Amino acid sequence: MKILNICLIVCVALISNAKCNYEEAKAVANECKGEVGATDDELETILKMEAAETTTEKCLGACVMKRFGAMNGDGKFDREKAMEILAIIADGNEEQHALGVEVLDACADIDVNEDHCEAAEEYRTCMHAKAKEIGFVVGRV
Repeated sequence: MKILNICLIVCVALISNAKCNYEEAKAVANECKGEVGATDDELETILKMEAAETTTEKCLGACVMKRFGAMNGDGKFDREKAMEILAIIADGNEEQHALGVEVLDACADIDVNEDHCEAAEEYRTCMHAKAKEIGFVVGRV
């Protein structure tokens, strides 16, 4: 759930300056579901922030990241946009905000696959591991 929170670190470009919530993030994921041909089960995998196993799940993650601006058109992580999202989801909790920044610092510039779907999963994996390691536990968007 953590990368969805960071990505959704994933409420990003689509809702760029507005406060976002879980329902809006879920709506974006549903739109992406149709675009990539994902099943309901694959959508649930992404919403639960579980490891993406299928190419479709990975592409669904990439679509969500792009829609929210956390991933740019080149398949690279947009740290600036992620910082904006983090400020929203940390909701004034300075300790969690600082931990979120640590997660972003650790993962924003990792070398990722040129395939955007694979890259999205690599970012998710990095952020999930780092968040778990340091105790980043922001609730739902």
